[in-house]
Amino acid sequence: MNSELIRSLLFVPGNRQERFARAAASPADALALDLEDSVPPAERDRARVAVAEALAAWTDRLTFVRIRHPDDNMLDRDLSVLAAHANQIVLMPKVATPAEVVRVDAALFAREREMGLPADSIGLVIVIESCAGLQALPEILGAARRVVGASLATAEEGDLMVDLGGQWTPDGVALHYARGKLVSDALAARLRWIFDGPFMQLSDDAALEREARLGRTFGFTGKVAIHPRQIEQINTVFSPTGAQIERAEALIAAYREGLAEGRGAITFRGMMVDEANARLAEQLLTQRLR
Repeated sequence: MNSELIRSLLFVPGNRQERFARAAASPADALALDLEDSVPPAERDRARVAVAEALAAWTDRLTFVRIRHPDDNMLDRDLSVLAAHANQIVLMPKVATPAEVVRVDAALFAREREMGLPADSIGLVIVIESCAGLQALPEILGAARRVVGASLATAEEGDLMVDLGGQWTPDGVALHYARGKLVSDALAARLRWIFDGPFMQLSDDAALEREARLGRTFGFTGKVAIHPRQIEQINTVFSPTGAQIERAEALIAAYREGLAEGRGAITFRGMMVDEANARLAEQLLTQRLR
């Protein structure tokens, strides 16, 4: 699989070590071991030990770890779980200001130096869960070179919805602006990954597919999963179909033929297409599994 392609990011509570092997064997493109909200306070130390063991062992597998917000005064303890390799990404939750990113970036730099890793070896993905974070997003994403992705907390009754004071509906109207702004800002910052948040109704497969397609329509590159049963649908939605691949390949071939004949715009299957269409087709082809 193309290591750049992460359609599904499966979260696993850091204190549930017995679930790690099953999660690692799942079809999820990447795992996120959680040290934040899914771990009760009494379990945090045990979770750090379990996550540290997993990260030390999974040297050939890109793994995400969600730390607590730096204001919780657990930053050094959370970052102590990181291993001496570059196949790790830190998920930073509830980001509201660039200063918070600068603080975590400095702590990561110190941790990299301690482990003998080059600076910026460990990437950082920003999670936006408030209106303040959404408003400051361009500055937040530019606060550190190690920022490689962004995620939006779109959970039905999550922190962002609470902050908005809105009402969740299956069509996602309350979060249309937030989704569009996050994707636009992330693309302007040339980020690698843009994750839509989790869908909380585990028994409603049709609703999961609808929300995943909504995220894909907005331009997210993948979606958070909170249970292995969600992975297959998410992977399907965020992968091009055979028909889409065939059309993209044919469009690119026709456009290149037109260029060779001195035409910058051509008619392709009844549609006028030009360079932008060809770029979009090339972009779609990068989403294929290798």
